Amino acid sequence: MPELKIIICILISLLLAGCGRISDAPDRRIVTGNVTLNGTPLEGGVIRFLPQPSGPIAAGKIRDGKYEVTNKGGVPLGKHKVEIKGTPILPEDTTGMSLGEIDAATKPAINVPEKYYKDSQLEATVEAGHDPFNVDFELKD
Repeated sequence: MPELKIIICILISLLLAGCGRISDAPDRRIVTGNVTLNGTPLEGGVIRFLPQPSGPIAAGKIRDGKYEVTNKGGVPLGKHKVEIKGTPILPEDTTGMSLGEIDAATKPAINVPEKYYKDSQLEATVEAGHDPFNVDFELKD
């Protein structure tokens, strides 16, 4: 019987040791901002933050020139390459609409120059803090 108690104690110790591990997930911060193209707010798009030299990518939607990246706590801290691309703009409320009606009401994507998403030179460095970190992007043709 004492052997059984020892085995149970060892098993419980092993289980508890696995529960208290430190996370290797990077520290993150919510990032918000504005995106304009030739001085006009980008009506619809997507913004991606790619950690340099590597790490988990964070992305968010751009709507009426504004974006907010909040998923999983936001963007990992540090230096990032930033990609911005226009996307089709769906109606805000599609409740009760058929697929054909949604398709007819969808605006085509704004043509963002490839230099902002294909081999983008845009950069941002996200610093530690508690409030949302603001980064604006002014794109030009």
